Amino acid sequence: MELQTKKQLLYFNEVIRLHYELGYGEHRIALVLPIGHATASRWIRIFAAENSVQSVEMTRTKSQKSPQPASENPSVSDVKALESEISRLKAQLADAEFRADAYDEMINVAEGKFNIPIRKKAGAKR
Repeated sequence: MELQTKKQLLYFNEVIRLHYELGYGEHRIALVLPIGHATASRWIRIFAAENSVQSVEMTRTKSQKSPQPASENPSVSDVKALESEISRLKAQLADAEFRADAYDEMINVAEGKFNIPIRKKAGAKR
C-alpha cells in the first residue's frame, strides 16, 4: 500500500505495530491514536491482505477475547501517544485563542474607524 495522506504517513505503522505486537483491537487503537476505529480496521485488513497475515483478533479464541480495561497497565507508548496528543491540543487551543483575540481586536478597530456597530446587540427586539 502506498501511503498517500499525512495521517497515513503518521499513524499507519503505529496501527500495525499496536495490533500485531501488542494485540490491540481497532477500538483500543482508536482510543490511543487520533484515528477512527473504521480507519484502523481498514488499515489492518489492507496490511493483512498484502502480507498474507491473519489479524490478531481472528487468531484469538473466544476465551481470550474478553475486553481488558484501558486503565490496566498502560504501556509507555500509550502514555507517550497521549502526552503528544495533549501537547498538540494545547497548541491548537493557544492558536484558537490567539485567533479569537485577533478577530475581536479587528472588530474593535472597524467599529471605531467606521463608527458603525458590528457586534449583535444582546437581548431580543420588542
